Order: sequence, then C-alpha cells, then structure tokens
Amino acid sequence: MKVDEKDFEPHLMFEPKTRKSMMADTMEEHLIFKELGLVHEDELEDKEGEEGEEGEEGEEGKVAIISFMDAVEKGVAE
Repeated sequence: MKVDEKDFEPHLMFEPKTRKSMMADTMEEHLIFKELGLVHEDELEDKEGEEGEEGEEGEEGKVAIISFMDAVEKGVAE
C-alpha cells in the first residue's frame, strides 16, 4: 500500500538488532530509514524472541530513541 506524501504521518522506525528508534518526520526520511533496514513497531514486535532483540541496557523491550541527524552522523550500525 503506497502512502501519498500528503497523507504521511510522522512515526518511529526501529533498528531490529539494537531496538534503537528514529523519528521519520517526512516521507523522504521514512524511505531512507527503510533502505537502512529500519522497520515499523508492529514489524519489530513480530521479531520478538529472536537473538539480539534486547535493548542497550540488556533489558527486553527497552528502546533508545535517536535523532535522524545522530543516525546520519554516527551511522545506524554502531
């Protein structure tokens, strides 16, 4: 299902291995995050229980939110 840019709603996207999230404020950011392998929250929950799905602190279900610029500067994979 393709979403028109005018119908786009900002939302979080998650890096499945680290569970870090980034806010996709525009369709352009959303598409960049998708190319980088980030997924929506519901897709992340589908992957629960897979190895490497713990938060930074080693606690299940924890996520860290980082900004788009931080992600660009540091790269998604740390």
